Amino acid sequence: VVANLPVTTTMWMIMMTVMMTPSTLPWLSGFAAISRERESGIIRHGWVALFGLGYLFVWAGFSLVAASLQVWLRSQALLQDSAAVTAPLGALVLVCAGLYQLTPAKVACMRHCRTPLNYFLSHWRNGPGGSLRMGISHGAFCVACCWALMLSGFALGVMNLAWMAVLTVIVALETLAPRGDQIGRLAGAAMVLWGLTLLLHN
Repeated sequence: VVANLPVTTTMWMIMMTVMMTPSTLPWLSGFAAISRERESGIIRHGWVALFGLGYLFVWAGFSLVAASLQVWLRSQALLQDSAAVTAPLGALVLVCAGLYQLTPAKVACMRHCRTPLNYFLSHWRNGPGGSLRMGISHGAFCVACCWALMLSGFALGVMNLAWMAVLTVIVALETLAPRGDQIGRLAGAAMVLWGLTLLLHN
């Protein structure tokens, strides 16, 4: 089982990269625009790359945790062949993920994720170290914002492409849409109701 951890971690990292790309592009674009005013040529591109690496570093850490959880669940016979947890536990996962969407912590983190320009103007740090730290900081906010949504994959199957697509759309809309915060809350309420319905039928 332990031997599967590197492969599972890589799988999670690929999934997180694909699912978070739409909501991350405005951040990379904004970072590149501000960097253009401060540096030129290869130095500017290096800053952007370091910002992206810092962001990915945090998601790599999340991927390792999620993969470790997946490996453990399988070792305890709590994970089905579809990579979904058993029915009652899956319903609880949906309820918990939905409830987190409604918490002040989620709201605060989402406020950060929706305002890249404000963040850069108030937290800008020059140089390669500053770029890396800003990427790590932004990545930490994103993980804090989206961890529950991502772990909800255990309810329907970690490799369920349809659910991955739904989550990608939810994350993109709540980050980029004019009323994204309301979309996030509606998604959370729907997940709670869905989970409770499943619990009542099991």
